[in-house]
Amino acid sequence: MSGPAPDLSLMDQLPALQVVVPLLGAVVVSSIRNPGVAWLLSLIVTWCMPVIAILLLHEAVAVGPISYGMGGWAPPYGIEIRVDAVSGFLLLLVSIMAALVMTYAPRSIASEIPRKARGWYYAMFLVCLTGLLGMAISGDAFNIFVFTEISSLAMYAMIAMGRDRRALVAAFQYLILGTIGATFYVIGVGL
Repeated sequence: MSGPAPDLSLMDQLPALQVVVPLLGAVVVSSIRNPGVAWLLSLIVTWCMPVIAILLLHEAVAVGPISYGMGGWAPPYGIEIRVDAVSGFLLLLVSIMAALVMTYAPRSIASEIPRKARGWYYAMFLVCLTGLLGMAISGDAFNIFVFTEISSLAMYAMIAMGRDRRALVAAFQYLILGTIGATFYVIGVGL
């Protein structure tokens, strides 16, 4: 005899959607070759994030901390997403900033990113957003590291996309510094 069926309502899945929506958006945007369409889809995805963050913050303030086990695996065996009032506010802040940045992105990157790379830039922006949102709501220190690396790798790629050759040098320098920082973070988690 099996137990009760899990609740699959949209409201119960909001913690996972906060991370999954921009990640899936990045996959879709990366397959679009038209920079205008890629930007529009990225804009829609980034403006969905504050809506989800507001709903999560409201729930966390009204009910208390929300704990969500990714894939149905409870912590410590699975990845825990935990939203309380502070992390919910951080989610809201990061998602609003990302939505505002994406709103004005075409104007600012027009002189920096070649036209053929702009769709990839938007995809990497969404991957970076995934990492930042994941860091805000991660339930443990190791998964904060994982989301930091996701965000960092996307940032390395975005920096390297510049028109000037100096962009590659800057991305490489950032990669070296990021690797050193991540190494010390992992040592700190281990200790």
